[in-house]
Amino acid sequence: MAVSLELAPADATELAAILTDATRSGHRVRILGGGSASRAGVPGPPADVVVSTRGLDGIVDHQPADLTVTVRAGTPLSTLQDELARAGQTWIQAPERAGATVGGVISTATSGHRRLRFGAIRDSVLQVVICTGDGRIVTSGGKTVKGVAGYDIPRLVTGARGTLGVITEVTLKLWPRPATTRWCSAPGNPRELAELAGRIRQSNASVVSMLLDNDRLWVELMGPAVDLAAPDPLAVSDTPPPPLRLSAEVVMGVPAGRIGETGEALAGEGLTFRLWPGVGTCQVEVTTSQQVEFVHRLADRRAPSSRTPDTLRRARRGPEPAGLAIMTRLRAAFDPAGILNPWLAPGAAQVQT
Repeated sequence: MAVSLELAPADATELAAILTDATRSGHRVRILGGGSASRAGVPGPPADVVVSTRGLDGIVDHQPADLTVTVRAGTPLSTLQDELARAGQTWIQAPERAGATVGGVISTATSGHRRLRFGAIRDSVLQVVICTGDGRIVTSGGKTVKGVAGYDIPRLVTGARGTLGVITEVTLKLWPRPATTRWCSAPGNPRELAELAGRIRQSNASVVSMLLDNDRLWVELMGPAVDLAAPDPLAVSDTPPPPLRLSAEVVMGVPAGRIGETGEALAGEGLTFRLWPGVGTCQVEVTTSQQVEFVHRLADRRAPSSRTPDTLRRARRGPEPAGLAIMTRLRAAFDPAGILNPWLAPGAAQVQT
C-alpha cells in the first residue's frame, strides 16, 4: 500500500489521538523527524500513516544556571545548539549531523565524536515525554536529576527508533561551551595508528575525541590552552578532520582489541572508513552488496546497521539480537498493536520487495 496520509501534529494531545486511531484501525505508522537517518535499517513496506514531528518544535524552558533545557522533539538540532551558544552552553554529546532533530538524535542514539570524554547521548537525557503506540502520554525522569521508578523510559526510548513511542519533549543536561579546543593529527597505517591511539588514551593528554581514518589519526584536545600541547608524535592541525561524506555507509561496532586489525582489513579491501578508538564505532563506505557482506563478516556477528540504497540495505543483517524476548515484551507494553515503525523493531522480518 502506498503512503496514504502524512500528519504533523502540533502537540502531544493531537499526536496521542492519531496513534489511538491508528491502533484501533491497525494502520502502520512511520515516525519521521528530520530524515537525516531515515535510510538506516532494512527497508520495510510503505506505511499507512507518516507522522512528522516537525510541528513539535521549539524550546520550552532553558535554565542556564541549572545547565538544563527542555525542548520539543521536532526542534532542529542546529536551532537548539545556536540558542544554547548564546548562553555559552552546548549539548555536547550531540552529533554534528545536518538536518537532524532533537528527537531523531535520541531515537537513533546518535552520539557525537566527543563521546569518548563525555559519554553517550543517553547520559544527557534527564526526562522524556512520549506518546505510546496506543495513545498514552507518559512522562518519565526528572528535570534536574534523573530519577525513575519502574521502566527507565529515557534510556529505553534512546535508540529505540520510535518503536516504543514517539518522543514529544525532552529535558537535557548541558555543558558549558569549551573555551579552547585543538585538533592534532599524525599519518600512518591503521595498525600503527591504533597502537598510537591506545598510548595516547593512557597518557595525561586532555583528549575528548579520537578519529582514525584510512591513513591518519585525529585527536581533539580540550582545556586550558597551556595544557593543549600535541602528544608526541602528533602535530597541531590548523583545521579539524574533514567531514565524512559517504554516499552510503555501514556502521559497525569494533572491540578495543581489534581496532588495528579491523582498520587493516578495511583498508586492504580499498574501503574508506572512519573508526572511533575508545568508543568502538566504525563507519564504512559501501557501494556494492559484496562490500556490505564483507563488513558484516568482519563485524563478527555484531549485526551492523546500513544507511544505504534499498538494494544494499537488503543484504544479510546478522543474527537476532541478544535479549530479543525481553525486547518483544517491552514493545508489547508500549505499543500493543505493533504499529510504530514495525520494520525497525528488534527481530522484525526482513522485507525483500
